[in-house]
Amino acid sequence: MIDFHSFLPEDPKEAQRIFNTLPAEQQVEIVLKTRGKERIHTLFLSEHPEELVHRLPELELFLTVKEVGEKDAMDLISLTTPEQFQYLLDLDFWKKDQLDPEKGLHWMEILIESGEEKVAQFIRSADPEFIALLLKKFLHVTTLEEEPLEGRERVPLFTLDQHYYIDFEGKGAKEVFQPFLQILYRIDEESYRRLMEAMIWEQESNLEETGYRLRNSRLADYGFPDFEEALEIYRFVNPDSLTVGESPPLVVQEETQQGSPTFYLTFQKEGPFLSSILAKIDDSSVENRLSYEMTGLCNKAIMAEPLDQFDMDGMKRVTQKVFHYLNLGLQVLSKEEEEKALRIVRSVPVQKIFQSGVGATLLLQKKAEELLKGSWFGENRENLSFLDPPYRDQFEGILKRRPVLFQEGIVEDFRDLQDLRKSERSLEIMKETVQVAGERLHLHPDMVKGMDLTNCHPEEWKEITFSTIFLTSFANQILHGIFRFEAIGRAQLNDLFLRIFERDAQGKGVMKMEIRSQAREWVHSIENDEQKAHHLMAFWDFCLDLLEEEYGRIPPGEEIDPRFVKALLIRK
Repeated sequence: MIDFHSFLPEDPKEAQRIFNTLPAEQQVEIVLKTRGKERIHTLFLSEHPEELVHRLPELELFLTVKEVGEKDAMDLISLTTPEQFQYLLDLDFWKKDQLDPEKGLHWMEILIESGEEKVAQFIRSADPEFIALLLKKFLHVTTLEEEPLEGRERVPLFTLDQHYYIDFEGKGAKEVFQPFLQILYRIDEESYRRLMEAMIWEQESNLEETGYRLRNSRLADYGFPDFEEALEIYRFVNPDSLTVGESPPLVVQEETQQGSPTFYLTFQKEGPFLSSILAKIDDSSVENRLSYEMTGLCNKAIMAEPLDQFDMDGMKRVTQKVFHYLNLGLQVLSKEEEEKALRIVRSVPVQKIFQSGVGATLLLQKKAEELLKGSWFGENRENLSFLDPPYRDQFEGILKRRPVLFQEGIVEDFRDLQDLRKSERSLEIMKETVQVAGERLHLHPDMVKGMDLTNCHPEEWKEITFSTIFLTSFANQILHGIFRFEAIGRAQLNDLFLRIFERDAQGKGVMKMEIRSQAREWVHSIENDEQKAHHLMAFWDFCLDLLEEEYGRIPPGEEIDPRFVKALLIRK
């Protein structure tokens, strides 16, 4: 497909001339290849910009307005159809299930600035319940008949018919809603009277409930399902249960003037493997199906989160998540075999690929839950405090309702097989560590919690982790020949460090290779399974590195204050 946008000359007049020689479909295509202010500039190269605006997918219109700001998008907003304008309001007005008054006032100001014709268009097309809810947020309406005699001198002065008297509530409300009401009264007196009666008699909560229901119904027409339907994308699907067919799934697409939004597809790079496979698809019908399915999936994900409100950051975050799990799902299903991955994207619905990625993390979660139910933790999450910080964070992340990845203190999605395997490995390390603590050291959380830690550091059991248990036991092995978890006397520390450290060129203590070899020999003495021994040794390396980091920087012979170091249980 030719990228006409790259061929447009820099000279504005010449660019406008060439642009207007193109069919409207190609003009829209060019517009959708741009973003933000450049998109608005390109739109207004057209001699008939209104026609192009009406052809834009509603979501792309919304995102353009949010990227440049409503004030700078006034010319664009003024050209929208009633349906497009209502779509803008439906996405931006609401914070969860309540109308946001600040956003409401802001958009009504935009509407008034767009001119009387746009206001009249909105009045004729919007649901009366929606307008009533909006007015209810800012207007208090009364009549002389219902106002007590002693209070009539306080009746607000603004009235259009000497029957309904209006008090504007909140800063800026009068400047926006007085001209709105004047236009409403001028074009449809009967609708004005019905709205005034609604202001008097309708409860705001009922209007809000109705408005929210109507809003969700309208969004459903644009592919945004309700919350319960959207949650279907997170239903567990075992990747091993899917069969890869040879024929593509049947997808019924509605014929609409607007195409599929391009915003979501710009995030394909968030799934490198997926993106590389999609780049090899050369069948336009397959491309079209994938585009529609990805759009539908992203819409569902946005509703399933759900976002407090539709904003650029939130929509980007959710869309990135979709492509992370599509990428993971495709890797899991294809085992990263390119030909198989191509067959999958041609024959498996996009949502199933996504669910396979989610399913892989839920299988990981199941393993974590089994470990939590085991003899050490006993389903008591308080006992997770024995896990050292990086492992505890990873474990708790996997146990979340929707598993997440903790990396260097940051919560992330599982993006690919590497992330999944890294977490699987962490779980295996934890599993072996727990087993050794229970079976070899004959420890149990209740035993550690019941230890007398008087004159010890740490002073509380919650500060004792598996690295503390392993390193203290190892220190006792080196000092006394017995591998057991028992506090080490402060006076023995210098002797311990003389035995395990050698000094590098900078004078820092580094672990002697023979000490690491002793740890490795000990691991192999208690574990014959090579894979399990490998996992256990990974934890030992973590422990020895921690000991080196904590104590290697302390000069030989210097008195050690146990309050400022960790990794060992020390008797003061």
